[in-house]
Amino acid sequence: MASKLDLYRPDHGRRPYWLGLLLALDQFANALLGGYVDETLSSRAHREGWTHVERLIDCLFWWDRQGEIGHCELAFYGELVREHFPPAADPEPMPARSL
Repeated sequence: MASKLDLYRPDHGRRPYWLGLLLALDQFANALLGGYVDETLSSRAHREGWTHVERLIDCLFWWDRQGEIGHCELAFYGELVREHFPPAADPEPMPARSL
């Protein structure tokens, strides 16, 4: 049986400028609240298991779903597959160089 992550369809396409600004504000708010600087509040709500916050955010973004996967869960999966990385970026860490 496929997991929800297997059903997730990532979108690595370029986002509009205004959406990038909104995501940056979202990440900034998350950082102010003690979260990771490159994570949105939506992803954090799902990862941390904040059920009430996740439901509220999912209601606000009711159109952003894939089947039974809500907005916060989509944001979390997007973080897992590094959906926000530009196509030219290598998501794998650089190997350490010896001096």
